[in-house]
Amino acid sequence: MRPRILIRLFTACLLVLGALFIFRGFLAQSETPQTHTPQATPAPIYNPYPPGILPADLNAEIARVLREIDVIEERAIERWHNLTPPVLTGQPPILKDTGTEAVETLGELMQYDKRISPLRNQACASCHMPYVAFSGPIPSVNLTMIAYPGTVHFRAGKRQAQRYTYAPFFPVLQYNETQGLFFGGNFWDSRATGYLLRNPDAHQSQGPPVDTQEMGFPDTACITFRLSRSVYRPLFELVWGRGAFDIAFPPDTEQICETPGRPHPVKRCL
Repeated sequence: MRPRILIRLFTACLLVLGALFIFRGFLAQSETPQTHTPQATPAPIYNPYPPGILPADLNAEIARVLREIDVIEERAIERWHNLTPPVLTGQPPILKDTGTEAVETLGELMQYDKRISPLRNQACASCHMPYVAFSGPIPSVNLTMIAYPGTVHFRAGKRQAQRYTYAPFFPVLQYNETQGLFFGGNFWDSRATGYLLRNPDAHQSQGPPVDTQEMGFPDTACITFRLSRSVYRPLFELVWGRGAFDIAFPPDTEQICETPGRPHPVKRCL
């Protein structure tokens, strides 16, 4: 009997001690002020525009368009790999047989190449997709900010993305004395005259890659540099000659070209 009584007494002592510790813990908690660790707040998104300018779905829509561009670019690469090489012949030299398809394929590869931008996130097709007559492919942008964001988010261009379905067929800007009107040039304001290159389309194509609000390269040489590092370089050299990239680029060219050009200062009207 005595051992059983001792066990019961020992158990009772343990219960009492446990209750005392629990009570002491509650008492200390009530006397100590509660402190909450502040949660880190996310960095604000750069948005210099008034409310309502940037559509709510802008990031999601840009990502959608880039996925579409990737699909088309991969398809163009496959088309190139399956292309029978044209035959270089004649004087002046021509690309016989599949030469036209080679040129078309090269144009498609360049049109959907995101690497022709400092941050590798902006292709020509980002603002000119075929299913909207080669204009802007984001409905919410067309209804709000109009101009499309470039490689730096969210620097935007200066106007709506122009349609260029028939751009290669326009002549150099010229004045017709009989009708007393100007004809030619690219786009509704004929801003790409074509005077120097004798081709308005070629004139226009020089602008967006080095426009700080669009594709944003700091220098036109960056276009050639990125093309010289592209997977389709052999096709480019086939079309334009093996000496097309005989250029000794400085060792820091990549560092220069991956830095977007500085934006133009804002001009305010007084």
